[in-house]
Amino acid sequence: MKQLVKLAFLLLLSINSVNAQNEVNAPYSRFGLGELTANYTPTMAAMGSVSQGVFNPLVVNYNNPASYAFGYRQRFIMQTGLGHTTNRMQTLDASQITNYTNLSHFTIGFPVAKWWGTSVGILPYSDIAYSFNDNWEDPAASLFFEGSGGLSRFYMGHAFTLHKSLSIGGNLNYLFGSLNTIRKVVFEDDSYLHTRHTDQTIVSGFYYDCGAMFKTKVSDWTLSTSVTLDNGGDVSAKKTVLSETFRFNNLIETVEDTFAYSSTKNGSIVLPSGFAAGFSFSNDQWLIAADYTTKNWSQFSNFGVSDNLDNSSRYAFGLEFTPDRKAINKYFQMVRYRLGAYTANTYLNLRGQHLEEKVVSFGFGLPMKRSGTLLNLSAELGQRGTTQENLIQDTFARFKIGLVLSDIWFIKRKYD
Repeated sequence: MKQLVKLAFLLLLSINSVNAQNEVNAPYSRFGLGELTANYTPTMAAMGSVSQGVFNPLVVNYNNPASYAFGYRQRFIMQTGLGHTTNRMQTLDASQITNYTNLSHFTIGFPVAKWWGTSVGILPYSDIAYSFNDNWEDPAASLFFEGSGGLSRFYMGHAFTLHKSLSIGGNLNYLFGSLNTIRKVVFEDDSYLHTRHTDQTIVSGFYYDCGAMFKTKVSDWTLSTSVTLDNGGDVSAKKTVLSETFRFNNLIETVEDTFAYSSTKNGSIVLPSGFAAGFSFSNDQWLIAADYTTKNWSQFSNFGVSDNLDNSSRYAFGLEFTPDRKAINKYFQMVRYRLGAYTANTYLNLRGQHLEEKVVSFGFGLPMKRSGTLLNLSAELGQRGTTQENLIQDTFARFKIGLVLSDIWFIKRKYD
């Protein structure tokens, strides 16, 4: 176990060196809070990102906090992993390929009592990374847009068993990070001063989500159903605005004057409320699950600016097959084989086009015999958007690798 913990921390320490190599340009991250992170472990991602009705005593399912109550007693679980995304952005006359690698999740879960389970963790929430120019009415000037930053989510959750088949739970989430945007007007005539407008929004606030899960035996199968609610609501934020004029000096922007500066002012970001429901059927070999999720992005605002976002919805389906979990001498009989798909209406509605996202996925759960650890791999292939109306079509491949580490704790040793 100690060696596996060292491996997990080595994985975390490698994040900084990996992030330094990222080259991302995601134009759609200009809207809302940026490019929202697909917050699903490799186990769930391989199954079409289902999660609502799925429970596993050896997996922390932070997408439904009610599941924490069904963990094994005296069993400590730690999960961590990396995610990599390759995007091909395409318009009618150009295309670009970008790559991005980051920490996908770091969570722990453990029982407090027979009827009480808890979990804490940190997850990426969104990223902003874009740089592009746009046409303007004045041919003597060009508009440039840049964005950077992102948000992360730290959560602490608890779940309680009301009955052997029913549990309720909730996560208290702390959202933090910065969102940075720059808009420039650059004139063709160098005798004019160019202008630059910079906004920095620092987010630091709480929101919560809660859920309920019911499970029962139906012949040789276990049926699980669940619902979760996300309250949305206001999250505290601070904004600083700076407007400057500048000239180019050998392609370096040299500030000439600051003509407008707004000291940091307090405000809020209104997050969308959400609802999700799902179910699963499982036995010793099969796990079959389906989800429905919706979020009210029309409620969103950033210091009073709504961004004209639409409500989003997603339908997901996934399955897992394990030939024989107890086939110690036949390794491939113990492997978890996973497959899934989802279709979603995103919150983006641009130039009369409501952008859709469609994804197919697959993956494997590879048991490590000596340690009892599970190595999970997933791949998702999908497409979002369209090239119609001069929009951008995003074709992507997402890959995740994760470790599930578990050990017994709070057991008094009989022998030293």
